[in-house]
Amino acid sequence: MTVSTRAFSNRGWVAVDLANLLANARAVRDAAGGAALLPVVKADAYGLGAIPVAKALESLDPWGFAVATVDEGVALREAGVGRPILVFTPARTEHRTAYHDHDLRAVLDDPGTAAGWDRPFHLEIDTGMGRCGVRWDDERLEAWDSPQLEGVFTHFYAADASAESVERQWGRFRAVVDRLPQRPRLLHAANSAGAWRLRERLDLVRPGIFLYGGQHAPDLPQPLPVLSVRAPVVSLRRVHAGETLSYGGAWAAPKETIIGTLGIGYADGVPRLVERRAHVLIGGARRPIVGRVTMDFVMVDLGPDGEGVRIGDLATIVGRDGEAAISIDEFAGWSETISYESLIRFGVRMRREYIGS
Repeated sequence: MTVSTRAFSNRGWVAVDLANLLANARAVRDAAGGAALLPVVKADAYGLGAIPVAKALESLDPWGFAVATVDEGVALREAGVGRPILVFTPARTEHRTAYHDHDLRAVLDDPGTAAGWDRPFHLEIDTGMGRCGVRWDDERLEAWDSPQLEGVFTHFYAADASAESVERQWGRFRAVVDRLPQRPRLLHAANSAGAWRLRERLDLVRPGIFLYGGQHAPDLPQPLPVLSVRAPVVSLRRVHAGETLSYGGAWAAPKETIIGTLGIGYADGVPRLVERRAHVLIGGARRPIVGRVTMDFVMVDLGPDGEGVRIGDLATIVGRDGEAAISIDEFAGWSETISYESLIRFGVRMRREYIGS
């Protein structure tokens, strides 16, 4: 990954490596036997920026893009994205105008709504996720005979951890497709991990976390890193042995040391949970986060001589610095969450820099 060394201001920022994003997308496509891509760019492309991400992915000729809400689809349309946009949240009759006005593909799970839907739509089959869609054993499935039924899909709930669950869900899905009056033009089921787990080649593959550099399963090929998060050192101070730091005075210096304050805090996506667990990279070395993370600042222990760190030097919260690296999954572990949530936490006041395109 190209390492950005330019601070926009005295605050942290996010760098997105579009070249690695495209390499990850190609890897998923290859694993899925060359199936057309339907990249998932919901939640602002997992926090990395749906518009620049979608425009970069267009170079790979995807079938379209998947989002969660109509508003997300409208934003892509207004940015000039012309490919099909599939909105995952089930639509209802009263939503039809918005789908028509912005040329969006709906996901439907209600026969009554489908009967009057005059635009291409996709039918979701619930094969075990238990969230949305028509259950695989619903007797009404044999009546889904609409000329607008473009695609049928399901969602694997444990492809990252269980090949057996993929086979079970696939069997249910295959049985549903066989019961339909006719096979729709597009079938899709595989998410990131599913691209490797599912033996059958379908028409579309829906990569998500793998695109953005998050681990999808420890036993499967791993993606290239896409996200870097960096922040400058904005203050340095000497703390004597026994002196406390940050809110609550919960951390006391065991010996005299230099503390560096970084221009990033929990308002920017560094949760308070990482205190006494996480490190950052400065000059290629790990420096522990000490004291409570505050809304706007993080403090790190630089050791008794400060290791030559100066105000304006950069700290890497996620990413590579020299030979050392902190992955989004390691950071998520310190935060007691998953990479998906950590990605979208890096907030709106964090500027984005797009590199490698």
